[in-house]
Amino acid sequence: MTTEFETEIVKTKEFNKIFMIVFLILYAISGFYIFMYDKESQNVYLKYLALTIYLSGIYFIFGQSFMKPKKLGKLKISTDRIEFNVGNNNKIIPLNELENIYLKYMDYGSWSTHSIFGNKNYLRITEKSGKKYDFEILIRNKNSKNHLKIIFNSPEFYEKFDYMKNGNSRTEF
Repeated sequence: MTTEFETEIVKTKEFNKIFMIVFLILYAISGFYIFMYDKESQNVYLKYLALTIYLSGIYFIFGQSFMKPKKLGKLKISTDRIEFNVGNNNKIIPLNELENIYLKYMDYGSWSTHSIFGNKNYLRITEKSGKKYDFEILIRNKNSKNHLKIIFNSPEFYEKFDYMKNGNSRTEF
């Protein structure tokens, strides 16, 4: 019996670090201006500007988990082969041609993990020929994680699979 796990290969939008630092400084200043600065001497225009910056900061803090990552393709892992389709590249790797498979596990998607679509989980597949494939995949929920875990703990993958749990992860793999 072949067990199959299917998920999406995605690319999560990342923000420029300089933009994030500048925005964080503006967010702190606006929070101070709105809540701590003397209300009697506040400029009305600066107050509305600070409120706009503060509200947009709340969107970036809490709204990011509601943005769906860009889908690049599909990944299917079964106990006899690995298939992926990225753009026009369709590849099937039988397990006898697989050198190893490495998962950098962050977490699965849920309300408690602050991401409803799934967190950044990275999968590196290496063929015996030396060709490597790096993917960012979604693990949507706990059932999906358990399904993937069953496949990777099967005798076919036992010697070829390894994973690393990121320190920010709230759940075990």
